[in-house]
Amino acid sequence: MMTAPAWQWNEAKQIGTDYENVDEVRAYDHRMGELRDIPAENQTILNLLRLPPGAAVLEIGTGTGAFAREAARAGHRVTALDISPVMLAYAAERVREERLAGIRFVQAGFLTYGHAGEPFDAVVSGLALHHLPDLWKFNALKRIHDWLRPGGRFLLQDVVFDPGPEGFAAYFDRLTAAMPADSRQPFIRHIRQEYSTLTWIMEGLLRRGGFAVEQSWQLSDFMSQYLCRAG
Repeated sequence: MMTAPAWQWNEAKQIGTDYENVDEVRAYDHRMGELRDIPAENQTILNLLRLPPGAAVLEIGTGTGAFAREAARAGHRVTALDISPVMLAYAAERVREERLAGIRFVQAGFLTYGHAGEPFDAVVSGLALHHLPDLWKFNALKRIHDWLRPGGRFLLQDVVFDPGPEGFAAYFDRLTAAMPADSRQPFIRHIRQEYSTLTWIMEGLLRRGGFAVEQSWQLSDFMSQYLCRAG
């Protein structure tokens, strides 16, 4: 993790739930598995990226390491970042259990990773960019663009809100009411305290960051996915 200037956002400061031990991360991994078909999502991402054999892939915010493991199983060389040492410990444990190779874990994030060497063929980030306010999202996207080879792809999946004509209060009331009971309070805390932005802001940030948005999807009423190409 590189030394940051005094004016830079402190991305090591925990926003949202702070997982203090591997058992908490294991419970989180189980909870996410109930909400989402994570293996299918990761296979879809790999299909969308259309990577050459043995591609160099960067994942920012690897969390439990699910995508990094899927990419390594496909034969790619993966650099997996996370600011949480507990998440990295859990992800490394899963790699050992599955006897995988080709993954390098680094404790760093969007703003503190210092890249040296060949550019990446692709960058992937899921459910991590919302930890940064919009100013720093933009800075992060510019950095990602610089790490990619020309024409390299960036796949972003994150919580992005779009209240639409129903209005702000009705939208968030509906989202929270639809959450499973054990995920409702974490989701309410996310809305209240974290930095998820609006769809039209996210699309503008990506374009200003140097990306052409090739495809975008609303995976749910609050989850969006963008497939982008570095200009």
